Amino acid sequence: METSGPRVFTASWGQLESEGSNVGDEAIFAAQIRQLGGLGIRLGVLSADPRRTTERYPVKPFRTRGSRLLGMLRGIAWAEYVIVGGGELVQDVSSLLYTPFNLLPLRMAWWLGKPAFAWSVGIGKREELASWSLPQLRTCLGRCRGVTVRDQPSRSLLISLGLREDRVVRASDSAFAMAGDYRPGPVDSDVLGFAPRNVLNRRGKLLPLELRKKLGIEDRIDPTPTRRSWARLLDGLVESLDCRIRLFPFHTGSLSNADDRECMDIVAMMTHSDRTELVETSDLGKFIDLMSGCRVMLAVPLHGSILSVICGAFPVAVPYATKGERFMRQVGLGDFVLPAPGGEGWVKSAGSTVEYAWTKCDRLWESLRTKRSEEADLCELNLRHFASTCLPGRR
Repeated sequence: METSGPRVFTASWGQLESEGSNVGDEAIFAAQIRQLGGLGIRLGVLSADPRRTTERYPVKPFRTRGSRLLGMLRGIAWAEYVIVGGGELVQDVSSLLYTPFNLLPLRMAWWLGKPAFAWSVGIGKREELASWSLPQLRTCLGRCRGVTVRDQPSRSLLISLGLREDRVVRASDSAFAMAGDYRPGPVDSDVLGFAPRNVLNRRGKLLPLELRKKLGIEDRIDPTPTRRSWARLLDGLVESLDCRIRLFPFHTGSLSNADDRECMDIVAMMTHSDRTELVETSDLGKFIDLMSGCRVMLAVPLHGSILSVICGAFPVAVPYATKGERFMRQVGLGDFVLPAPGGEGWVKSAGSTVEYAWTKCDRLWESLRTKRSEEADLCELNLRHFASTCLPGRR
């Protein structure tokens, strides 16, 4: 049932596929709803399955089937305010259309005269941005009433582009709004969490992976060597730590990275596949609860690391973009960032790092607990900056 409060359309998340899930994006959205709910806002969101969306969240869905752009336009026309984010807003590595598409809601809001706000966004470093993306970024975010970013490098880049310092606030990832639901680690468990992803398709192509898959023109890069390195690493850890492996597919669906398929293909190469289990739930709460039962979490997706810190597992990251390394350094875990998998030398080095995290996580959590608390406090700035710049009467 809708409230009588301001109408806000958020382009941060939508069930854009009728099957599959994106746990990281949904965690951002669920936390965003939690924060905005206290303001009595009527929230609109894109959805390919409106009934499923409204069963899970108190929002007004705008259907994407037939035309995602039309659904977005309808949502923005309905709204009094428009939010983009949280999450990675601008980068040109996965697709040269990624930046223009993510900035499109801000352009539409400008055309329709609707105030806009960028909520807990991440900006790729200059090497991850095409030269023509920088002026787009300056123009679109410069028109926003306010911007919150989840890391200091993103803020520094925006300030260097000419955005006013008082308009750009360093906050933290939206998901940290859920930190109060979980006890910080260490976790006394024999379970090692593992969240892989095949990122070999990130080659700066024009079209995003979803469209390339629809058209049957996605890159055919053999992932076997990478999967074999993962399998050897996991087998070695099962033997050295006497642990079980719990696999977490963060992104699933026929047009996505299909992390569930990646998990199964890696397990098929393992000698100790009998010590593994695949998480098969699209329920966000159950997914995170299963993560909270892991002692250490070895993760490729950024939110594998973020949700680990939130729910109590100790993260070891194998990031595919600078956003992952930024987060780990931000919470004081730069020593637990691994390079991309490949070869026997990597297996040995990665194994040593995970074993160290496993055996020393009690002590390591002493400082991580403080960083976790700091990120949770900074997360409140997303709501405060939005309220002060867009809804000053409702602070």
